[in-house]
Formats: sequence, structure tokens, C-alpha cells
Amino acid sequence: MLSFSRIVKISARVAAWATPKIQKWNRQRNMNRSEARRHLDAGNWVQAERHFQCALDEPRRSIADRLELLLGLAQAQRAQGKLDETGQTVCQAIELAVEQRNEAMHSLALEALADLQLDRGEYQEAEATAREVIRMETARAKPDSARLASCWRKAAVALEKSNHPAEAIEALKQSASHAEKAFGAEHSETAAHLHELGMLQRRHGHHGAAQNSLRRALQIHRTAGGVDSHEATQALYNLAASLEEAGNLHEAATEYERLLALRDRQVGSKREETAEAQVRLAALHLRTNRISSARELLLHAMPTLERKGGPLYAQALETLACAEDRSGRGEAARQYREKALVAAALHLAG
Repeated sequence: MLSFSRIVKISARVAAWATPKIQKWNRQRNMNRSEARRHLDAGNWVQAERHFQCALDEPRRSIADRLELLLGLAQAQRAQGKLDETGQTVCQAIELAVEQRNEAMHSLALEALADLQLDRGEYQEAEATAREVIRMETARAKPDSARLASCWRKAAVALEKSNHPAEAIEALKQSASHAEKAFGAEHSETAAHLHELGMLQRRHGHHGAAQNSLRRALQIHRTAGGVDSHEATQALYNLAASLEEAGNLHEAATEYERLLALRDRQVGSKREETAEAQVRLAALHLRTNRISSARELLLHAMPTLERKGGPLYAQALETLACAEDRSGRGEAARQYREKALVAAALHLAG
């Protein structure tokens, strides 16, 4: 009969022999899953889809694993515009979650369905799905505030697309409130929700509220990412545009000037966005009789706008024509107006 110490020694040797083999088996088994996640995070949608599908084809996957993999697969398919395949995958996930009475995964699967419905332009259905997730999440003992923020945002998008702007604004207020609970009042994710709320309020002419939302977002982005971060300059641009549209020309011009000063320091800033800000500021300068400043801004913006064409280029040409007229250069003004007409016609024809 083996002694206790002998049994312990044998067990230790067996464990030493088996452990690396088990670890290797686990690594091989989880290779597709980990690779799928890595490619998904990197935006390599085709590779992510392939690895998710391979992981799903592997035997002896738990129900929780299969649900997670199905939702990852749906995300990769949706990112490629494969909406029919995405729909099939999401339906599988919903059916499996309902069958297993897994409320958390059911909520996630419905959220994926709402995204798909928004992509398809099924706005009433998307709103209904988002509200169902909100209902389910609110009923839980510990609601997930991040998911509530996400679903209120989806409901807001659906409501605006369905021509219900007042309800969309209220939904985005809910979204921003839940984002603050989930991430904190000074978090960049909270600022992103506030920025989106401000843009929606601006689009529908609620400029006082829009400016409050945008100023809050701007302050958080400056603290979290720096004064010249892309997020901060986007919030600053929308704040300046709202001030302009509300008729506060002096303050709008000040904010546009700050924006352009920041753009000059940014590496890789988008020239088209800078050009648009230059055209807007030039129009403000023209209205306040700063003709030479307006003309200089427009001439700087023109090469970028000319490459792209379109209505902003036509607007810049017309504004430049006005500046030339007021500077006593009538022939130059006439030439710019002719170019503006051609640019507008090309845009309409295209």
C-alpha cells in the first residue's frame, strides 16, 4: 500500500506533466476567440468575422461563450455592411438568450438588433427595441447605466430620424444623465454625450440650451484630452456655429478665431473642417466690415475647397465676390460670381 507521502509525490509529478499540456490545449482552444477579439478591436472586420466563425464551429462551447461569440460576429458583419448576415446572427443570439433565460445577454442582443434596425432605416422598430432594452435594464436590481446611456442614444437617433425632435432631445438628455452615472461627470464619454446633445439642440434651433451643453462638453474635453484635442476643437466649432446662428456675431467670431489658432497647432487636422471654419469666420468679418481679414481667410481656404467642390466652395466664391465688390474690385468680383455659379451647377448636376 502506498504511503501518503508517496501519493503526494506521484500527484505532484502528474500535475507537473499535465499542467503545460492543459495550458497548451487551452491556448489552442481559445486562439480563435482571442484572435477574433484582437481583430475586432483593431477594426480588421474580415479577419474578425473569420475567427469568430471558426470559434463558433469549435465543439463543446458553453452557452455563454456562444452568445458572446455570436454578438462579436454580428458586430464584425455589421461593420462590413453585411446587414442580412448580421440579422441572422443577431436572431440566433436572441433566440439562444431567450431559451436560456439569460437576461443580460438578451439585453445585449436586443441592443445589437437596435443598431441593425437603425442601419436599415427601420426607425420606429429601432426606437421600440431600444425602449425594450431600457425597460429590461431598469427592472434589474442594479441597472447598467452605460447600457441605458447607449440605448437612450439609439432611441434619440430613431426619434430624430422619425421627425420627433423634441422627444429626441429628451432622450439624449436621459442618455447624458446615465453616461454621467456610469462614467463620472468629468469623463470624456460623458462629454461625448453632451456634445451630441448640443449638436441636436443646435440643429433644431435651441441655441441657448445647445451652448450650455457644448460649453460643458468643451470644458470636459479640454480637461480630459487637452485644449487642442480633436474632441475639444469639434465642440468649439459647434459652439461657434451655434453662437453665429443665434445672432451673437462678436462672440462667434472670437470662438472661430480660437478654433483656427488651435487648428494651426494640430498635427493631422482635417483641412476641410479648417476651411469651413475659415469661410464662416470670413462671412462674419464681412458683416462687421473687416473686409481685408475676410478676403485673407477665403483665399487661404480656397485651394482646399476647390479640390472638393460642392456648395461650400460655391458659398466661399460668392463671399469672396462680395469682399471684392466692397474693396472696389468689380471685375474680380464678377469672375468669382461666375465661378460660384459654375460650382453650384456642377454640384446640382452631380
